Amino acid sequence: METTYHLTSKGLEALRKEYEGLLELKKIKTTGDDVPSILHSEEANPEYLSFQEDMVLLEGRIADLENIFKNAVLIAPPTGEEKKKIGLGAIVTVDLGGEVDEFTIVGTLEADPLRKKISNESPLGRGLLGMRAGDMVKVKTALINHDCKILKISYL
Repeated sequence: METTYHLTSKGLEALRKEYEGLLELKKIKTTGDDVPSILHSEEANPEYLSFQEDMVLLEGRIADLENIFKNAVLIAPPTGEEKKKIGLGAIVTVDLGGEVDEFTIVGTLEADPLRKKISNESPLGRGLLGMRAGDMVKVKTALINHDCKILKISYL
């Protein structure tokens, strides 16, 4: 079963830039004057083994990105009444036990808690999905146990 990857247009663009950079790096490492002489060596020397490990990691990440592109779903802002509910791409202002905070709900690939981007699969993200301004949500994890009041919902 294929995994679906929910991405914003900015997130998708960042992954495409990474992909292009990795393809260029692979090309540089394996063609032209930049090919290390160790590539032509049949011996199992440390430089050759290190190069092989680097190439396996590089090719693995390229394959991962190709799979993501194949299964990507772009997050689109909702229309009509759906704008009043929290969904992917929502910017949500909440009162978490007396502390007001703002989060953007994104797919797992773009989650970055330090930048207030939380995954739709995180306990808080999962709890907020489908809710409306004024609703209360109980958020319980190993670290927190709060009643969360949704103050505002917006979309870019």
